Amino acid sequence: MAQGVEFPTVVDRTLNALADALGADGAALMLIDDHDRLRAVAGSDDDGRRLELAQERTGSGPAVESLAHGADVAVNDLRAARPSGFPGLAPHASGIRAVLSVPLRADGRLIGTLNFYDRVSHEWQPAKVRTGERLGELMVMVLQTLAHKSPTSGQS
Repeated sequence: MAQGVEFPTVVDRTLNALADALGADGAALMLIDDHDRLRAVAGSDDDGRRLELAQERTGSGPAVESLAHGADVAVNDLRAARPSGFPGLAPHASGIRAVLSVPLRADGRLIGTLNFYDRVSHEWQPAKVRTGERLGELMVMVLQTLAHKSPTSGQS
């Protein structure tokens, strides 16, 4: 996805709006780069950005699992022992306890993950997971729109 001048502002505002829509404390975005590596792109706050950067650095976490399996990963407590939590990741994202990672798809292929998080541990209810999936589809639409508006796309 091209990162035009407006990319960071639009993505940050979108992440904040999506987190609000889900009733989550925050949201963060990771996208696959040209070398098929998952990269931290943005977060609605510092906690989200730290979570994504830690997953990128360690190669472990809900986003990494979501991408590897092409499925939602709901973590009720990041500090819990494996396989239900990611205790090695938790110190790098100390303000975050519960994470919902949904895979993002465009044109039938995985392009990254959208991650919602809360500062208290809790169980992710099925209805909230489904809503997170739909919000992930909206994030993909925003990214596609930004890509079409980028200077390299030839459109404005």
